[in-house]
Amino acid sequence: MVFLMNKSQTQKVSEAVVSDTTEFGKNKFELEQFILRNLNNALNINDESSYLNSFDIKVASNDSGVFYVPNLPISYSLSKKLYFDIFAICAGILYPFKTLLPQNNAFFVPYDTKNENQARAFFFPWVDGIPTRLKIDNLSSFIKKNVSENTLPIMANNICNIPMKAVTSLAVSGASGTGKTHFLRYLISCLKSFTNQIICVDPKIADVYLLSKELGLEVLAPTHGSNLNSFITEVNELLGRIINKIYERQKILLTNPKTQFERIYIVIDELLALVQGSSKQSRESFGQLLGTIALLGRQTSISLILCSQRFDATAFGGNTAVREQINCIFILGEINANTCQFLLPNINVDNIVVPPGIGTGIVKFTDSEHRTHIMPLLTPSYNIRKEEIT
Repeated sequence: MVFLMNKSQTQKVSEAVVSDTTEFGKNKFELEQFILRNLNNALNINDESSYLNSFDIKVASNDSGVFYVPNLPISYSLSKKLYFDIFAICAGILYPFKTLLPQNNAFFVPYDTKNENQARAFFFPWVDGIPTRLKIDNLSSFIKKNVSENTLPIMANNICNIPMKAVTSLAVSGASGTGKTHFLRYLISCLKSFTNQIICVDPKIADVYLLSKELGLEVLAPTHGSNLNSFITEVNELLGRIINKIYERQKILLTNPKTQFERIYIVIDELLALVQGSSKQSRESFGQLLGTIALLGRQTSISLILCSQRFDATAFGGNTAVREQINCIFILGEINANTCQFLLPNINVDNIVVPPGIGTGIVKFTDSEHRTHIMPLLTPSYNIRKEEIT
């Protein structure tokens, strides 16, 4: 993982060069030549280079990314390794002009199909500049103006807006002190602006519990003197009630497939705190119920929002199939193969440029309409004032 200097180190430099970097990032020819020079120096492809007409670099006409265009015949293979070698070089050299979006595999696209030697290309999607934290002065006013079920802003300049209608299950992961709870409060406050169907579970009786009470949401928390088994049993009863709601909606869809339901969100904070210390039978029941909701909730407009320090098998009561249904992932804190092993097991995160500080990490969103991307994340900053929460 590549880390940046802290704010105090970079502030003066950023102020001095911001106009130059903006201009450079918009000049397609300069960008192409800049990338070519660096690839010729750093890329190991059997001594071939653009000087020998082995490949070319072209910026997309809509500035959505860059093409690596091999000119066949070549003496090297167009492999996944080559794709990620190019990505590793470009991710660093293009900062802060562009932010490359990592892919699960080599991203091939047709290029000049009239020329068999240049009929294919690697494509590297990017976004302009670098992700910037969304700073909110008045949370209530911001939500009224900017949040809907189709758009939930995560970062400034519309660089990351999540369409909550397309979210089947959402996960927020990170160690203690990484800003998980602050971000979860933001998500819940945004959800409340377009639905009252939010049910929260807070095994710690802390921030999520207090926010739920302020917003008038249904919330489940341990009662004084209860043990871990009694609380997870209550949670299992809640999940069973949700499954019955799923079955009710399924019956309606059989007779009227176009029925639109108000989405129900089940928010569970600190999964590990919920399952650890409970009996094996209670954990397994929890995992089975959670898995049923994750699998069947998509068609019936019922979504899970899960928060945990880690998402191993223990967090799901042994039912890891729940992870496969999560299509919106936020990982906060240090980003490496270890911290991403459960939610992003097959993703190479080594060359993602992630800012330092609390509330930073990576985000991945997948749906049927957009290609899967991973990008650096800075969660919104806002003041917690009781009078703002309405």
